[in-house]
Amino acid sequence: MPATTSDKIEIANPNTGRIIKIERKVYDLFSKAIHHTLQGKKKLTYTEIVNGVIDTFKKQKTKFEGSVGWYTVSVKHDMHAKGMIEVFTEKGKKLHRLKKAKS
Repeated sequence: MPATTSDKIEIANPNTGRIIKIERKVYDLFSKAIHHTLQGKKKLTYTEIVNGVIDTFKKQKTKFEGSVGWYTVSVKHDMHAKGMIEVFTEKGKKLHRLKKAKS
């Protein structure tokens, strides 16, 4: 079922199938920060992504009152569900990267 208001967006967790609603502006803020963090990188751990989001917020002087870690993992899961991010395991570590565009 689509979100009922334009200021909320439904996001999915591909691991659990669970869907939650968050504010669209929060989703946009985190998805852009995650994309910026992964851009040009071959692979990053979840912790490196969270640290990259925090660094992006500091550089842009973005103030966020909620849990950066929770929103990062929630939006990251949705980006994975939408095929924007690849998640893979290498040497026992779970890693993430932007999905390459098909030509």
